[in-house]
Amino acid sequence: MSENYIQPEKQDIDAVEVPSDAAFFEEMNLLVHLAREYPDEVEFELNVPATEEEIAEFEKRNNISLTDDLKALYKFANGFSLECANLDISTLAQIESDLSNEYEWGDSKNYVLIGEMIGDGEIILLDLDTKKIITNDHGDETVFDDISMLLSDIIFTFLENEVDDEELENYINGFEVTESYSE
Repeated sequence: MSENYIQPEKQDIDAVEVPSDAAFFEEMNLLVHLAREYPDEVEFELNVPATEEEIAEFEKRNNISLTDDLKALYKFANGFSLECANLDISTLAQIESDLSNEYEWGDSKNYVLIGEMIGDGEIILLDLDTKKIITNDHGDETVFDDISMLLSDIIFTFLENEVDDEELENYINGFEVTESYSE
């Protein structure tokens, strides 16, 4: 870590309100609920939000266009950490400091590192060409339409059966019902 690195200020999880119009509302609201109810099992730290001006300046300075859902996410929290999933979504400053790194696999792709799954080498990228979220685990890519789908995958992968919670169970059962109808 750079000696100029300043630890971002954290939000009080008990005071956090997820914007109801955000695409990630359901998943983020569930994560906040679980962090409040089960702080030992679901350690979730949200950084203080970025302003619209900070996001616009970041995009202009770096010639990057974030997706609407990522802009909404950064207005909600300028990065976050979910301990049980070893998930870290980078702050805008962290993204900017990593821009000198090039990420190319397969055909030539235009990626920006937006986070990582610490401990196993998996990184989270924004594909600037398709505007999709991609995880890359040592060359194996998984593509998500948006940040909501990534959060949903995190919930299923790391939180299912971790805590006995009705809201978590309802969320998971809602997907199981939807999947059974689509077959």
